[in-house]
Amino acid sequence: MNSSVKKLTEAAVLSSTFIVITMIALSTGLGYGLYLDFGVPIIFALIYFRCEFKYTLMCGISSVTLILLVLGNFAAAILVSQSFLLGILCGYLITKASDIFDDLFLGSIVGVIFMILIDIYARNIIGYSFMEEFQGYIDYFNSNPTILENMSKLLPFVKINLQVIYYLFIAVFPFGMVFSIYFISIMFGKKLRILNENGKRKYFMMRSIRNYSNFMCMKKEYFYYALGYVALVSLLRLCNIEINNVYLKTIITCVEYLSLYFIFRDGNILIGNYINIKYKKKSLSLLYFAITIVSFFSMFKIAFLVYVIVAIFMDKKFNLREKQKYIVDTHTEKLMIKYKI
Repeated sequence: MNSSVKKLTEAAVLSSTFIVITMIALSTGLGYGLYLDFGVPIIFALIYFRCEFKYTLMCGISSVTLILLVLGNFAAAILVSQSFLLGILCGYLITKASDIFDDLFLGSIVGVIFMILIDIYARNIIGYSFMEEFQGYIDYFNSNPTILENMSKLLPFVKINLQVIYYLFIAVFPFGMVFSIYFISIMFGKKLRILNENGKRKYFMMRSIRNYSNFMCMKKEYFYYALGYVALVSLLRLCNIEINNVYLKTIITCVEYLSLYFIFRDGNILIGNYINIKYKKKSLSLLYFAITIVSFFSMFKIAFLVYVIVAIFMDKKFNLREKQKYIVDTHTEKLMIKYKI
């Protein structure tokens, strides 16, 4: 049978099965919550492993259309739309030739954009907005100032900014979703034996993440892209250029926060690994960790700038990023050979 015809047939069968399961789940009330948030995207990631992008997208669009026409449930259709897009995103990232933290960086950014776009439609059609829900949390803090006062007493060196907390809520939500869907999809894909070579490599990288996460970084290009983006947003603020559209402002700010996290993570790992290898003293590593925590909470901008400059200098001088990648890749290859993958 022709490969395209085979994939089309498989996509049609899987789409029909998914629609039946989803309609039963939604009709009984069991489909809301974990199934829509995690079950649907994982299913579509698995379909992507089997049928690739074009047929998986067709499967998703036809599924949403039939759910909308048969059940007449706009809320369910919107949530399924968001979930199948996240599933396709994670499926694509897992199958491409990249490393795990490259995927999480890109996936988190695209996940923010997906969720903001879906939020626009959901707010206009069914009146629900997860952005408004997070704003409700901020309003709760505002109406209960004793909570903030207690937090300030507990962490006197932390400057609490409710606006920052609001955007962090929005940024962390898609990051957590992409993170969970990504790893669970890899595990199920391995069990079902439908991962391609890139997926298998990432499965073994994932298995080693507990011991080797301190050697896993983004590609150098992504690090500089993220750094350039943060610099551009900071320049716009210095020039007092305001973004009036609330959704565009939210996307720009959330992507900035995600970029800051991944930049800091990479810089912290590069500096920390150099200290561990150079001096091999646990007490020095603990001191470095304590200084990092205090400095980033008390004077974030200055500390961030210092860490970035030091990390870039050390990477250029000692080529740390490539050496760390070599360690991870070598270990992964050994696992693949050991298990004959």
